[in-house]
Amino acid sequence: MPTTDPIADMLTIIRNGIHAKKKTVTMNLSNMRKEIARILFEENFISKYTLLDKSEKTKKKFEQIRITIRYTENEEPVIKGLKRVSRPGKRVYVNSNNIPVVYNHLGIAILSTNIGVITDSVARKERVGGEYLCKIW
Repeated sequence: MPTTDPIADMLTIIRNGIHAKKKTVTMNLSNMRKEIARILFEENFISKYTLLDKSEKTKKKFEQIRITIRYTENEEPVIKGLKRVSRPGKRVYVNSNNIPVVYNHLGIAILSTNIGVITDSVARKERVGGEYLCKIW
C-alpha cells in the first residue's frame, strides 16, 4: 500500500537506518525523493545515492533509490536530526523574506519552489519562497 506522505516516509527510513547504524537504506523512488537525496548529497549529509532499476529476479514493482548514510571517523552519523515541516494535512509556505534558519546555519531547510527543490540558502540568494518541506541538521 503506497504511503500518503512519501517525504515523511523517506525521512523516517533514513532516521531508522541511522538509529540501527546501517550503512545504506533503500526505498521506492519518486522525483521528490530523488531531489531530496541530491540535496542531501550536495550538502554532505549523505555519502552517495544510487538509483536502482526494477529487477526481474526480485520482482520489485517500482524503481528504488539507495542512500548511503554518512558517518564521521568516530562512527557518529553526520545527520543529527530530520523533521518534516509541511505535511499533507497542514501545508507550510514561506515567502522569500521569511525563509527559516536551521540551527544557526548548521542545518538546512529544503523548499519546493517554482524553480525546483532547493535549500534555504539558494532560496535566499534567488529571492524565492515556496513550500517548506523539511529541515535537516
